[in-house]
Amino acid sequence: MAFKERTKSMNLRIYEILASRMRLDKEDYYYYLNLKKGYEGECKFDGLTEKLGAKCIILNDLQLEIRRSSLQIDALLICEGKILLYEIKNYAGVHHWGPEEFTKQSGTTLENPSLQLTKTKVRLRKLLKSMGYSMEIEAFIIYVNPEFSIWGAPCEGDSILPGQISEHFRELQNMTPVTNLKLEKLAQALVDCHDPEYPSKLIKYDYEKMKKGISCPTCGLLVQNFCRRSHMCESCGKKLIIQKAISNSISDFHTLFPEEKLTTKRLADWCGTEHTNRVYKVLKREYQAAGSERGRYYVPLNTM
Repeated sequence: MAFKERTKSMNLRIYEILASRMRLDKEDYYYYLNLKKGYEGECKFDGLTEKLGAKCIILNDLQLEIRRSSLQIDALLICEGKILLYEIKNYAGVHHWGPEEFTKQSGTTLENPSLQLTKTKVRLRKLLKSMGYSMEIEAFIIYVNPEFSIWGAPCEGDSILPGQISEHFRELQNMTPVTNLKLEKLAQALVDCHDPEYPSKLIKYDYEKMKKGISCPTCGLLVQNFCRRSHMCESCGKKLIIQKAISNSISDFHTLFPEEKLTTKRLADWCGTEHTNRVYKVLKREYQAAGSERGRYYVPLNTM
């Protein structure tokens, strides 16, 4: 188990909700797809690192800062004697290498990930020094998508291509297990420095312009005016348990509108149903009542 588990970024969480409830413009839609694809690649990488056991201390998805310069780290492995820093890429298709840019066959260009990796490595070294640690840092870009290939890249470099991943992790299995308590203190110190609320540019959205309903957890299709305990999704065939779907939809609403009061009437509208009693039962069971009886609203548990 990782010392710090990976979670979806708030950005991705918001875009997932919005994608099923409103039409995203082209730029926002492709941004959402990139976020989603990146997260899927990171989860694939996590499946590899969790097999390392006690060989290292695993920290996923760190957002740190040193001297007002940010550093976002996809994965950090603290080992005996060194730190392994990974930039995870889920690129697919054929790319042509350049010192500053990769060029896809379509002509689209991408910044060479090595440029960002170098900055992250330098900033991480400065941060460690400020915390009283001096350790060797090995930094890699790991391409986890088996459909990725690149032409013209240097033979020696910081890249781990899909065909090299198995060998790389076999070598890591030969590392000495971490027993130094000082390294655990370092891991905790980095987690303490992590800023989950680091500012990011978010899309603007309006409640009135959104589609209403409860969403299928598999394909995102919205269902309205449900009347049974369960519902078969008309798009993918997934069986929705209505109470669970209402609960998820309330959570989605709170994610998008954290300052709004959670009222039965408002959330019944959000869920696309006239059956306010079904929404009320979920709120009563999973949230904490607040306000007067005539102005009753609900808040997440343990926030009052």
